[in-house]
Amino acid sequence: MGGLLAFRVGNYDNTAEREQFRFLCGKLKAHYENLEDFCVFVGNYNIGCELDALFIKKDAIISIEFKNYGGKVVANENGEWTCDGKTIKGGSRKTVLQQARINHSIVKKELNVLGVEKNQIKDVPHLIIFHQPIELENNLSATNKSWLHITDDAHFIEKLDDITCPKTDLNPLAIVNLAELLNLNSYYLTEFSNVSYESQAPKENKKEIFEDIKKDVQKLSKDALSEAPDTLHQVESLSELPQTGDVIDPKEIESQSVADEVNALHSSADLIPLKEYAHQIINAVFGVNDIEVFALNPIDFGRVYPSFMKHIDHEFVVLLKGRIAPDQEKRLYRFLQKDMARMSDDILYWQTGERIVSQTEEGTLEDNPNIEESASIPSDGTLADVDLPNWLDRYLFFDLGAKYSPNHSRFEYNLNLNTGEIKVYLGTYFPRSFVEVKSIFEEFSQNSNYLSLVGERTSVSILDLGCGTGGDLFGLLSFLEKYEPSLKSVKLLAIDGSQMALRFFEKIMAEFKKHSRLKIDYRIGPVFIESENDLNLVSDVLSAKYDLILSCKAICEMLAKRRIKNKAYKQTASMLSSKLTDKGIMLIEDVTIKSPATEKFIPYMLNAELNEFVAENDEFATIYPTACKDKESKCINGCFFKKEIRVTHSAKNNDISKIIYRIIGKKPFAENIVVSSKGKTEYNSCIIK
Repeated sequence: MGGLLAFRVGNYDNTAEREQFRFLCGKLKAHYENLEDFCVFVGNYNIGCELDALFIKKDAIISIEFKNYGGKVVANENGEWTCDGKTIKGGSRKTVLQQARINHSIVKKELNVLGVEKNQIKDVPHLIIFHQPIELENNLSATNKSWLHITDDAHFIEKLDDITCPKTDLNPLAIVNLAELLNLNSYYLTEFSNVSYESQAPKENKKEIFEDIKKDVQKLSKDALSEAPDTLHQVESLSELPQTGDVIDPKEIESQSVADEVNALHSSADLIPLKEYAHQIINAVFGVNDIEVFALNPIDFGRVYPSFMKHIDHEFVVLLKGRIAPDQEKRLYRFLQKDMARMSDDILYWQTGERIVSQTEEGTLEDNPNIEESASIPSDGTLADVDLPNWLDRYLFFDLGAKYSPNHSRFEYNLNLNTGEIKVYLGTYFPRSFVEVKSIFEEFSQNSNYLSLVGERTSVSILDLGCGTGGDLFGLLSFLEKYEPSLKSVKLLAIDGSQMALRFFEKIMAEFKKHSRLKIDYRIGPVFIESENDLNLVSDVLSAKYDLILSCKAICEMLAKRRIKNKAYKQTASMLSSKLTDKGIMLIEDVTIKSPATEKFIPYMLNAELNEFVAENDEFATIYPTACKDKESKCINGCFFKKEIRVTHSAKNNDISKIIYRIIGKKPFAENIVVSSKGKTEYNSCIIK
């Protein structure tokens, strides 16, 4: 079995790159058609850095950079590379070597994070391919020549054959599995692929694309599959099972010794087949291991872990006990395509079977004296890390084609984004917005008595000015779903000036509803704000009052285009606050950069203008974060509160976002909110001089 499986994850920015990709695909297809070898060629792929291509073959994994130059190329160890005396650009880096060195390092690191065996990526060469014929003067050191290779289109195949890594030995199944780890699917396939498969799979069953290859591999490499001979053909039925969206707060387990209590678990006789099947999967994914596997029904699970029962909403629970590293967990998730919840370093579980009414929905926990539900909010106010739910991560990066590629200058203003740019926004800034707002509300609720004051409300109304694709709104909805168990319905109005962004917002909302217990009634308001008059018009149109009002990283865009020239934060706060209910709160959040339009730092502007708004409007007060030493302080010296958020998703680990924010409410309600001392000391005030 031999051939080429060629993917293009996104279109290239310029014509030369597109032409070069097609040319190289044609060369690869012709070369591999009559060979027994099998390879994967991936175009325009982001793996923590932008790669023009990634090539995978039996004895090498190679990152590739395209260069549209031809002539006498001089590759220097120090300084610029030149072509016929002209400088060759190194992307955003100073030199081509610096660009190559950084990409080389990132690719190796990210492959390791994905779970690729370390011996397979001991060497990950980098190849620079010039689109036009070159005459090369290679002045690189022997060390750099060992991993950095240079060629042109005409000698591409010859160079690929020459590049080998002694430690890399990938059989066809391993190459296919690596392609799956990279989240490649049929929608990225090009016409140059000559490996047959039965049909292009729907997105939710992406593994089917490789099934024909796997059948051939089973014939050729029985030894490679000996650990779990039945697993590959069974995995499809597993991926079709309903999925759960558990996000477990680690603080919930402090009141119980999970490691001890798991010993009391046992699988009932009718669940032995499920236990054996799960054990078979673990062996297939982890190889030799000492993981204990338990298959449980919710009642047995609840006897040992009562505080986790509010998360159980399926017929069965598969629980694993043993040291499972994060990279192993990621591999297992990619194999199962099911959400998993980690209870401790040694224990995680997933749910399977039909979805059932949860224990909390039926009120069983309240009625059963033998089961005590833990508090929804940890008592010490410590926050767990907040990441994207697995279903949302998959939907963004798999179904919608989101792409991680930070570009602050381009996304400073977002009302004119095209479809491709929206996808970059979804993969870069949407996850940040989601995590930022959810984290803000979790921190606020855990450092105050806010939730107890709003009571066990069953409905809530939300207004979002500048919603974009909805990252902030979905972060808020995720918070409400987790921390307000009595909440049943949400009415919201999402306002934005980008029709394209609102289309994607509606797609994500449709998917969100499938995974949410909340009944969500939403309207969108396609309103383009050109001036202060448009802002006032929004105020006139809005007749309803709202319990929660958001404006997140929208005012900075108005500033960038000088839509509101005079005290934009104060004017926006004045308009939005008039729409608050008596117990309503308003969140205004923004970035921490200097505004290019005003040459002033946005934190300073936000802080000063909102202080001015509160000082001039006795009806309203700042609720959180508490200013300086007490709520009465007006931060007259220009201090502000900056929060740093770390965001992790399938395209980026520990992405860092820095924000400033303020929560404001009507004074009678604000005065009843007590902020803990921990909440007061959470931030350090900073002076901008």
